[in-house]
Amino acid sequence: MRMKNRVRSTQRGMKSFLFRFFITLLILALLGLFAWRFNLDSLKVTTLKLSDPRIKDEITFVQISDLHAKSFGQDNQRLIKKIRQQAPDAIFVTGDLFSNADLGGRETATKLMKALAADKAPVYYVTGEHDYNEDFHAQLSAFGINILAFNGDILRYGDTEIELYGINSVYFWDSYNLANAVEADPALFSILLAHVPNWPQYQDAGFDLVLSGDSHGGQIRLPFVGALWLKEWFPELKKKDVYIKGLYEKDGKYLFVSSGLGTIAPHLRFYNRPEIVVIKLTPAR
Repeated sequence: MRMKNRVRSTQRGMKSFLFRFFITLLILALLGLFAWRFNLDSLKVTTLKLSDPRIKDEITFVQISDLHAKSFGQDNQRLIKKIRQQAPDAIFVTGDLFSNADLGGRETATKLMKALAADKAPVYYVTGEHDYNEDFHAQLSAFGINILAFNGDILRYGDTEIELYGINSVYFWDSYNLANAVEADPALFSILLAHVPNWPQYQDAGFDLVLSGDSHGGQIRLPFVGALWLKEWFPELKKKDVYIKGLYEKDGKYLFVSSGLGTIAPHLRFYNRPEIVVIKLTPAR
């Protein structure tokens, strides 16, 4: 009788252990699913504030990058709403709206750009390596979007003039120097749109602010470590001149690298939510 009771007690204990074990696994799986979706779908607004004596008026720009056909709500309505909430004076798009031959992704990108082009703020776009497509660019031009490919514009807001320039170079060689093609006007605050953050090769051109993407912020990041992998493990720990995410400064000039919106395989983000960037330019006090 005692032996049977022990067996029953052991069986109950085993059932209780297995129940707790599977409940723990279920909770961990749900937490993992939540973290995965949160890091992919929860839009972040990153604000960059810069002041300069040449800026006489308060100006707001929005940068988006590397959509890779990602949808935030049906037809990207959540993304469009978030952009409109910033009341931008212009919108800058720094490439890779879809991935290579992804026709469905191209349609997603086309719908987004058409919606943005219908708003008051002008849209300026430079291509990445994935969306380098003449038919796609012709569609954007038909919407009224300004495609910058080694050309630019002067943006005027009140008493302020901003020099804007964009390049479609996405492949570079060791001796590449943007100054061979253009030099910024030092009398104006100047912005360069360039998909790839090859900052050392742009610096001689003298732009005050370079806006780039391409890196996706590393996609997977770790606290105190930075990007987990980007062509090599822990690149931000190994190299001094590596530009993967956020704001960099040198000699009073700035580079901002956006984490972007979408992903490429593996479709994971961690500690690195999709972002839109709000650039606020203000007069120097």
